[in-house]
Amino acid sequence: MSSRQSASSLRPASFRPAASLAGGARGVEIYTRITLYLFVPMEGFFYLYAAGALAQSREPLPSPLALGLLAVVALVHIGLAFATVHVGFDQPLVRDRLHPVVLALLAATAVVVGLALVVLPGAAETGSWDARSLMIGACGAGTFGALAIGFSFRRLAIAGTVVPVIILVGRLLDGTFDASAVVVAVLLYVVTMFWTSTVRLSMWVLEVVRELEASREMVGRLAVAEERLRISRDMHDVVGRALSAVAVKSDLSAALARRGDPRAAEEMDEVRTLAQESLREVRGVVAGYRATDLATELAGARSVLRAAGIAVRVIGVVPPLATTQQDALAWVVREAVTNVVRHSKAAECRLELDVDGDTTVLRIVNDGVVGVEPGAVSGGEPGGTGLAGLRERLAAVGGTLDVSTQGDRFTLVARVQTQPGAAA
Repeated sequence: MSSRQSASSLRPASFRPAASLAGGARGVEIYTRITLYLFVPMEGFFYLYAAGALAQSREPLPSPLALGLLAVVALVHIGLAFATVHVGFDQPLVRDRLHPVVLALLAATAVVVGLALVVLPGAAETGSWDARSLMIGACGAGTFGALAIGFSFRRLAIAGTVVPVIILVGRLLDGTFDASAVVVAVLLYVVTMFWTSTVRLSMWVLEVVRELEASREMVGRLAVAEERLRISRDMHDVVGRALSAVAVKSDLSAALARRGDPRAAEEMDEVRTLAQESLREVRGVVAGYRATDLATELAGARSVLRAAGIAVRVIGVVPPLATTQQDALAWVVREAVTNVVRHSKAAECRLELDVDGDTTVLRIVNDGVVGVEPGAVSGGEPGGTGLAGLRERLAAVGGTLDVSTQGDRFTLVARVQTQPGAAA
């Protein structure tokens, strides 16, 4: 079979490189690697029966020579199966053509099967469970189990039918083809597929974990992209409106000036005023000081956290607050939720709004923070994002910000003074 034909007949399973994973995802990958690495050498135990049967036979090769050949090809096959599993964790086993380690494994498999048919005694000497059939079955299980690291089970199940076919052909050549031969062939095929499905299932679990990890990273990038889109949209609105007005008024003032109309100076004054106001608006957009609704931010936080697969609870209602205080607390919610999504491995997050006397308290608690100091949770720009920026925003409206960690749980508490008579 050529490498191009093999690549077309065995469709690869979904593949994602073994990137740098963290937390539970990294633990799943390590566990899967160790398990499958220990799984591969089990093939050698089935060869012991074949070696014992061969030691009692002198045909067709002398026993020491036959045992030596058997040991060498068995070790080579097990080594190549191990290499295939190792490579399959980090890169696809087939793209345009089969990976060289897969070709080497298939070649070693052909050698093992050929040697088994030539040197091992058949059913006439060793009974129904002949050494030849057992070695072919063990070799097939090792080969297809290793290939399951990167190929779909359905394709391997079809290709695996070659195992019982070779066993039955060997029995036919021995003249021992009967009902027991069919039973042995079917049972060894079942063992081969069990071995293959176990490896495939382990890799499927790892692939799911990798996809979840990639999805979590994508959510963080989407949150950043959404914020950039908001800024660009606001910049378009502010700058576009301002430049349109400046263009119109400049044309008008130019026409008035050409006619010697004194109103041209007034129009230019308005252009200057408009430019100054637009500059302030642009600075407000860049600095993030545009008014933000706290209730809207809480609803958005619930949506983002749920999309990231984080269980979220929002407790309490928005109390009467001044616009500037709502703006500051809304920024706390936005920044804290961004930190939860991007800088933690949280499974749950709780947002609480409470009124303690004349103080409104916003408390945000999440788990999944491992080995991180409170002040290092946010990596934003000074004065723009991050804990320092939030403290400055709250300080401007008479509020405070406190953070603490306990185990893997991070707590952020923001407080502002409730103003009597403020709009809810």
